[in-house]
Amino acid sequence: MMPSTEGRSPPLDLDRLLGSAPPDRLAVLLLGYLTLPGLIFLAGWAQPWAAAVAGLAGLGALLLAPGWRRAWPLSPGMTLACLLLGLLWAGATGSHHLVYSSADWQIRDAVLHDLTAEAWPVAYPDADRGVDWLLRAPLGFYMVPGLLGRFLGFPAAQALLWAWTGLGFALVLMLLALLGRAVAPTRPGRAFAVMAGVFVLFHGLDILPNIWLDWNFGTGPLASWGRGGEWWPRLFQYSGHVTAILWAPNHAMPAWLLALLLLRYGRHPDFARGLAMPFAAGAFWSPLASAGAVLLAVAVLLREGLGGIRRAVTPANILAVIFALPICIYLVVGSAAVPHGPLFLMHPPLKGFLVWLLFLVVEVLCWAVPAALLVRGWAFAVSVVLLCLLPLYVFGPGNEMTARGGMAPLAVIAVMVAAALLAPAAERTGRIARRALLACGALALFGAAMEASLLLKPAWKASESCDLLEAARQSVYAHTTEWAHYLAPWPEPQISPWMKAPPPRPVDRTSEAPPCWTGGGP
Repeated sequence: MMPSTEGRSPPLDLDRLLGSAPPDRLAVLLLGYLTLPGLIFLAGWAQPWAAAVAGLAGLGALLLAPGWRRAWPLSPGMTLACLLLGLLWAGATGSHHLVYSSADWQIRDAVLHDLTAEAWPVAYPDADRGVDWLLRAPLGFYMVPGLLGRFLGFPAAQALLWAWTGLGFALVLMLLALLGRAVAPTRPGRAFAVMAGVFVLFHGLDILPNIWLDWNFGTGPLASWGRGGEWWPRLFQYSGHVTAILWAPNHAMPAWLLALLLLRYGRHPDFARGLAMPFAAGAFWSPLASAGAVLLAVAVLLREGLGGIRRAVTPANILAVIFALPICIYLVVGSAAVPHGPLFLMHPPLKGFLVWLLFLVVEVLCWAVPAALLVRGWAFAVSVVLLCLLPLYVFGPGNEMTARGGMAPLAVIAVMVAAALLAPAAERTGRIARRALLACGALALFGAAMEASLLLKPAWKASESCDLLEAARQSVYAHTTEWAHYLAPWPEPQISPWMKAPPPRPVDRTSEAPPCWTGGGP
């Protein structure tokens, strides 16, 4: 006889609770936040005719976006709270160098410096190789502070980057508040605290393999204190959210915003009518992070069937494609030099397979299995599948296919875990699942604290003199990184017809150049 299931609560149906909100003014503000850097780029880097065509297309898509006539969905008090918390959260990124900044800021500071100090488009003569290099990188994170810094100076640009990042994080918190309210409408304050707390601190169980590896290496079980430990598999990583803000806020921002945008609005019929523009704009911030979000969006659209696809054929989406075309061409120029290929061809197959399985248990399944007993949803299921498959293809020197492409589905998993903790769990299975999530949460919090320990190291001052080439030559990555993901040779046949020619800039680059960082460094 089969055991009775009478009285057992089914998993909370998140497809019923999330995704059907009509786009509103928050969605429009988010779209404007993502789009503005691309418009600045076209105005400053493209020839006038190309800037006019693509820029006007982008403005048209923005003006046609649904949501302009709908009200702001948050109270003034909650809006102000999210703005202040977002600015505080952005303080941990190290963009201002008031606290410790991760080693990646050696290069990010140079990009911001060059956008502030050099004529646009930015290019670098390289006498050693006899070639000119065009700055070819996802610049969405830097364009607004870089533009204002041209008038106010580099220190002001750093402060503006902090404020710009704070605004993005505030938008993340606003969306989390609305998602929490949808999951637990009778307890909106508690729901926001759980949603925001889980999301900000969301992390894999990296602490377990790190303790084991460090112990066996003889450095002690807590050797990742002050060092971090997301790179334990060596083949790939999924960045916990603390790691993301310390090392890659420029990639995390579009991934998180796009994932949360889908969770709030993705199944409403109006959303498909302006679907393309947020993802086109997000690509200029981080192509791979946005690609992960695009896969989620495609899955949501396909579930709606032919009706969803037909709704997506709109003037706004066509204009978004025109806006994105020159930006995407710019982003892929020279990318063939970036290492890429299937995991089992790039690494020994048996080793790759075993590390992949352990990686999935530590980073994905530890959350997905207990959460699936408490909640269910299409975006949740698709995110789990994506996170299981992404490591099978290697792209980039640090395998950005997983590190960046996994950020959007990881954001969905974080929301699902928070929703699972808010879901009712009256029966035994639900209580066990919740305890498992809380146990994983305790381990993840320990790991997040180990990552955050970097902030206890001494702050160091950004270079105000070194450009990107010199910063790369002196950086901690000088002998380990190929800079093909930041530079492309100029002239370049794919972009020369529509991009302004970079002004000549003589540079006497010698091995005797003064040090970029005189007040310490990472």
